[in-house]
Amino acid sequence: MRKIRKMKHTGFEKHPKKMSVIFLAVSLLFSIYGAEILLSLVTPMEKIGTEVRNIRLREHIPSTVKYLVPTDVYMENTDSLVKKEYRFEIDRDGYLYPSRIHDKPDLTIIFLGGSTIECLYVDENNRFPYLVGRLLEENGRKVNSFNSGVSGNNSMHSNNILLNKGIALDPDVAIMMHNVNDLNVLLYEKNYWNENPSKSLMKVYGFSSGIKAITRAALPRLYDKLVVLKMRFLVGDEFTHLRGKQLTINKHKILQQFERSLLNFINISRVHKIMPILMTQASRFKDRPDAVIVNALMPKLNNVGIAYDEFKDLYDEMNDSIRKTGRINKVQVIDLAKEVPQDNAYMYDFAHLNNNGSQYVAELIADRLGNLQ
Repeated sequence: MRKIRKMKHTGFEKHPKKMSVIFLAVSLLFSIYGAEILLSLVTPMEKIGTEVRNIRLREHIPSTVKYLVPTDVYMENTDSLVKKEYRFEIDRDGYLYPSRIHDKPDLTIIFLGGSTIECLYVDENNRFPYLVGRLLEENGRKVNSFNSGVSGNNSMHSNNILLNKGIALDPDVAIMMHNVNDLNVLLYEKNYWNENPSKSLMKVYGFSSGIKAITRAALPRLYDKLVVLKMRFLVGDEFTHLRGKQLTINKHKILQQFERSLLNFINISRVHKIMPILMTQASRFKDRPDAVIVNALMPKLNNVGIAYDEFKDLYDEMNDSIRKTGRINKVQVIDLAKEVPQDNAYMYDFAHLNNNGSQYVAELIADRLGNLQ
């Protein structure tokens, strides 16, 4: 007798439901693409943009917890930073934790600034924006203090944070400290309204941005590790595209723009019944620069044709602008630049506080705010 050969089943016969779904998905995709082609033929004169622009809110990703260790490359430009894990938690509103300590505080303070407010490599409970609140509570008040500092932020970014989310906290006091980030963006990009990939006030979202956002949402841990690897192994920073070009300094324009941004902060605060307070920025920029300044900063300045003395003079004048703006507008100025010693017992590099420096600054600020009701 002849053997009856078994017929091989097709994929559709083996998995009819799965193959039907795939067929429908492919058909739908081609239908959508076909509709787009048809519309382009019907309305050939129309041009539809693909870029979407949004105001850039430079904040930390809400509800994040990390344990950060400074890299070996970062450590090379420090001299009193302890290499260890630093806990870094962000609350649901994008502020550094601890933040909302009390449900019904007697006093609410928001701190605005860049990395020198953020205090990334300071122990969580020693970061001065948080510690100021605890020191003020020694007088029997309940105090919430919010740290909105983000590395790289300039004063216009902080104005945006205050306007678009800080006011929602109903704060009594807003304290802002900026200098070097504003100086850098105004020196390199000439104004706040620029197209710098990370410093611009607006962000353009195209196809690549959409892919990046999807990847970040779907694979957050992998995305974060890839960003760390990029920072570790790729040479450059946010001003890489301008390195090697000889920069010209327009001191008047830099100071004018900075002072206008400070006025924005003051006026936004006062319109919303918030007491504005300005702080100058402490640094280790001395007449005779130490090894940290020589090794970390001067090569970058030399690369764009700026002498250290010129940069230090601009930095000092930025602090003078803070003092002058405060004086003219009857705003309190906490002068950290004059009160924090310029050595590595307080700062581990040119301007970032270590644990000891953060505690010292917290006590200074709490003392100045002691009479607030």
